[in-house]
Amino acid sequence: MGVIVGLLVGLILPALSRAREHARVTACKSNLRQIGQATFVYYDEEGSLPAENYTGYLLWDSSHYVLYGKLLQGNGRRLARVFYCPSAREFGPYDWDTGIQNLGVTNLITAASYWSRSLQQGAPTHLTAESKALLADLFDDSFANHSAGVNVLCTDGAVRFEAVTPAWRVSGLNAWNALDTGTIAALP
Repeated sequence: MGVIVGLLVGLILPALSRAREHARVTACKSNLRQIGQATFVYYDEEGSLPAENYTGYLLWDSSHYVLYGKLLQGNGRRLARVFYCPSAREFGPYDWDTGIQNLGVTNLITAASYWSRSLQQGAPTHLTAESKALLADLFDDSFANHSAGVNVLCTDGAVRFEAVTPAWRVSGLNAWNALDTGTIAALP
């Protein structure tokens, strides 16, 4: 009897783990869609997308709203929660050093668990018919939101999951071009 229960538990637990991760990937996509909707509102009000000369995951740099953190001006902490992937193990919403509580506080930073594209990496400043990647899950040497790939928010509002190899990096030289064209599998 104990052997049968052990065997059943051994079969069920991996399936439950995969189901939980699938649910987190889906919630992450929902977060990115909400960021996309806020981006379109920002674009309508400001006439451009919140692209800058640098890339990264900061929302607040200790004195200014930066990158997609600009979407939080006026919306504050309630919208800020969507900048955190449920699978993220780094830069969570309640992280002591980089969490939501630091948003707008001088000399403290707020980091998201999504990576923003820089102007040097081809970040679009205006919406066009061409769909380009805007934000993606963190996936680098020391951390990855999802082990098998990244969710990507595009200028057309679509969010898609891209499978990546363990060697792929969101901060890599050709990473954003690969996300634009869907050629990630060809990159190291």
